[in-house]
Amino acid sequence: MTNTKNIAVVKGFLGAQYEGDFDTAFANYAQPAFRWIVGTADNADLRASIPWAGYEHVGKEGYIKLTTLLFSEFEALEFDAQKYTDAGDGVFVEGRFVFRHRETAKIAVSDFIARFDMRDARITGGQFYENTAGVADARRAA
Repeated sequence: MTNTKNIAVVKGFLGAQYEGDFDTAFANYAQPAFRWIVGTADNADLRASIPWAGYEHVGKEGYIKLTTLLFSEFEALEFDAQKYTDAGDGVFVEGRFVFRHRETAKIAVSDFIARFDMRDARITGGQFYENTAGVADARRAA
């Protein structure tokens, strides 16, 4: 399934948020009770390594905080969402990213999968799975 309504919603959300238009991303594509996790929720070790991971980010404000933290540290050199799969109550996005840390200049490369939870053709939240060890390593000075 490549052209479903749920996939169009996820693509719209990603497009708007990568343009920095969080108002449109949340007004048009997300439920008010939106919740997002990077890695695993409630994970103290992960939180110590990556300040935006290991938490549940709630609502537009939580998601903005997550992306602000991430992109204040990393420059996105590549973010390629390669495959979208509609699973009915969720959309899975598979891809790859290449980020450069702004202070250490180290590169973090990772395949990723993002799970977008869906209800009534709107995103309720989800989770981003990545090589967190690689991201944490890029944050550490040589």
